[in-house]
Amino acid sequence: MTAQTAQNRLFQAAQTGDKATIRALVFENVDFDARDDEDRTAFNIATQFGHADAAQTILAAKQLKFMQTLGFTSEGFAAATRQQGTGKPHRAA
Repeated sequence: MTAQTAQNRLFQAAQTGDKATIRALVFENVDFDARDDEDRTAFNIATQFGHADAAQTILAAKQLKFMQTLGFTSEGFAAATRQQGTGKPHRAA
């Protein structure tokens, strides 16, 4: 699958509220900050079509991709997220 095809799948998933596809695209070479022909990001599209859960999934996916650039694994990301939820200060690894 080409990067452009994955990008189009992201925009379509945002429009339809398809959270499973959004989560799957985290592990493909998709840019969550890319803009479509109408200058909208996937987040903009999800909110425009009233898919609050999909918009939250996009934000979480962006955070996960950022954490991956810092060298966190998925397990480390999950552990950091759980620690933040306890009200304790988050300490970077």
